[in-house]
Amino acid sequence: MQKSIRSRGERGENTKLPYLQRGRMCKALLFLAFLLCCGTTALFATDWTVLVYMAADNDLSSFAVENIIQMESAVQAENLKLVVQVDLPELGAKRYLIQENQSPGIGSSVLQNLGTIDSGDPMQLQDFIRWGFGRYPSQHKMLIIWSHADSWYKSPKYIAPDQDSGNVIGVANGELASALSAGPKLDILLFDACSMQSIEIVHTLRHYADIIVGSADQVPVQGFPYSEIVPVLAGNPELLAAKLPKLYTDSYLPGSANNPSNYYYTTTCSAVKTDKADDFYQAFKDFSRALRPVAGDLAAIREELFEMNSGYADVDLTQFLTRIHEAGLIDSVPLLAMLEEMILASSYTMPWPETDLSSLALWYPDIRYNLNAAWKTYMKMEFGKTGWLSLVNLALGKDIIPPESPVLSRQYSHFGKLFLQLKAPVDVDSLYYRLESEALSFDIFPKAYAEDFELSFDIAANGSYTIYAIDRAQNISQALTGDYSHDPLKYSLLIYPNPISDLRLAFLKWYGEESKDESVSLKLYNIKGQKLIHYHFEVPSQNPGMLKLDQVPGLSELAQGIYLLELNSGGKKMHKKLTILY
Repeated sequence: MQKSIRSRGERGENTKLPYLQRGRMCKALLFLAFLLCCGTTALFATDWTVLVYMAADNDLSSFAVENIIQMESAVQAENLKLVVQVDLPELGAKRYLIQENQSPGIGSSVLQNLGTIDSGDPMQLQDFIRWGFGRYPSQHKMLIIWSHADSWYKSPKYIAPDQDSGNVIGVANGELASALSAGPKLDILLFDACSMQSIEIVHTLRHYADIIVGSADQVPVQGFPYSEIVPVLAGNPELLAAKLPKLYTDSYLPGSANNPSNYYYTTTCSAVKTDKADDFYQAFKDFSRALRPVAGDLAAIREELFEMNSGYADVDLTQFLTRIHEAGLIDSVPLLAMLEEMILASSYTMPWPETDLSSLALWYPDIRYNLNAAWKTYMKMEFGKTGWLSLVNLALGKDIIPPESPVLSRQYSHFGKLFLQLKAPVDVDSLYYRLESEALSFDIFPKAYAEDFELSFDIAANGSYTIYAIDRAQNISQALTGDYSHDPLKYSLLIYPNPISDLRLAFLKWYGEESKDESVSLKLYNIKGQKLIHYHFEVPSQNPGMLKLDQVPGLSELAQGIYLLELNSGGKKMHKKLTILY
């Protein structure tokens, strides 16, 4: 995140419980009923615990100190624990319990002096989350991540850079989500860092916070106005979160302490609920597919959108969907209605007029250079599987770049078939594959954006195969080639699945040396060697032979356990362990 104005990209205790003598079950039940009636609030000495992770071992260090002093200058809400971990160049890291203080400098109590740490290590964030919410249990929980950032996009796609180590916490690679997963689900996650409020990040972090607050665009170095924010850290999470966007943008109005000029800065902020993120993901996937026939009309719309961040490749999601609706390309009203439910509040200031902004970004590169620079990183996020970038790729004109080749993970043959397990190449398109082998040729269509897939085909002799990946523009990858050998089976026996949970889905498959009509016998023994089932049946001329196991009399009545199955085919006995779980 670039900096200009600059920007950047005591222990809580449970309330005392009445003394319960052993055997006084009546009193215990009465007390339990009291707790249920009063709710869970009585279990906590603190209504809100707010943790602030200040990764300031970089050029933001002086602003981190200023923000802590702002926190101390504010009147705190009752039953709030505000805890800061700040990492500064040369000074190392400390943990503070923020207390009201009007004297110069930081006057709050130091809880821990951590010395030199790496704030760009996700394990440090994870440790702070566990420690902070463990030491100060509360009804509501909020985490503020304060540092440089640049969404998921800019190399090295980060938040919280540490100047000493050179490390950052990755976003698209899952490091940030992994760190957040170590703690309880947050009521509010606030990013005091550039460009973190995008639909891609909201979807990525949906399991870890009920509400996410942040700026879709760059954040000035002064950050969020903590002297105004700290007093409102109380009460209902949604009502609290809804106050934050306007507090932020108002702090940069012309004539304010952060903006002494007569000009408006560009500021954006929104508070977004995550409970509908999965529904929006599915709807946006359908939306991206429905737009493909009119992809050629998108360039004119893209040209008129407010753009922001690295390469000016982010647009405002609500503004984009509104322009699609106004142009009559497809019906985007359902998506707009869904966004309206998700966005609790939004605010922005601009030096020029803009309309229909919700301060929630969508990555929409308008030139192929920007798309090519970052699409592989984008596709690491689950949101990449909506097919959105495939639409963008189509809208940018003729695509002449072929996909990469699939990679062979495993190859084996069984019962006269060759099985190939393959790792799919990453691509903006959902790919399909073509296999050619001897006189055989067919196409395979795995699940869209599958990371791995398997194919199989019959083999009767030694041979070779070639596999190609093909994108939606019919660009063909270089060939993956391989050889195989055919080892004719004389006798083999397979039970599938094994263990058996549902007998209706289980079958027996065997391979004999000759293919002819014959009588086959099946015997089943328990682990003591006692014969439980003896079943004779006729099979037609086929190789391999097959039998659905729910046709075997008495098999459905057996208890769970391990058994030995013996199959006699053509005088050849074959054995297999069978495990029953139903």
